Amino acid sequence: MSGETGDVRWSRIEHWLARNAPAYHARLNPPADPASLRRAERETGRPLPDGLTAWWRAADGVSPARAAEDRTSFRLLPYGCDPYPVAEALARRELHLRSLYDTVPPPLADSLEEWTARCGEDRAGTYYPQDATPLWLPQWLPVAGDGMGGGLFVDLRAGDLYGCVVRHGTASHDARPSWPDIESLLAHVADELEELGGNRD
Repeated sequence: MSGETGDVRWSRIEHWLARNAPAYHARLNPPADPASLRRAERETGRPLPDGLTAWWRAADGVSPARAAEDRTSFRLLPYGCDPYPVAEALARRELHLRSLYDTVPPPLADSLEEWTARCGEDRAGTYYPQDATPLWLPQWLPVAGDGMGGGLFVDLRAGDLYGCVVRHGTASHDARPSWPDIESLLAHVADELEELGGNRD
């Protein structure tokens, strides 16, 4: 809905969960520690978008589901994803970066370093889904996962699409963003949940 802040969008989601999915609502973590947000900016070398910061300040992702719950079909975000806490987002980012370099023979490491540096200078919204080697840039920060290696990341590179949300899999990523920012993602989720029914005061 136009004119809504990210806080209002998340409040709509949290309200729906509290009344219609209390078990999932109970998994929401408390607000992120400001130190963890500063760590995210330090490790990525980029400022976090306001919408992402506001989201993590409202709830630091969700705690893992118990085994029985994890077999259920409900996931909060599109593409079967659940939101990461800040610490998990940074751990996943490091895992993707490490996996990238593990796939490249040592003699080509310098070339890969140069390639990722050049890609890091591209504007947000520039993607490389057809690369032979799955690419992961230091400026890409995972924000949600599907439990199978895929998920959503925000692109922290500069440009008009700074902060856009992109779907990725285990071997590639989409050629374009799914949402221009976190606020749009949360608005989409809130609208979808409310269309499912339940209560809204």
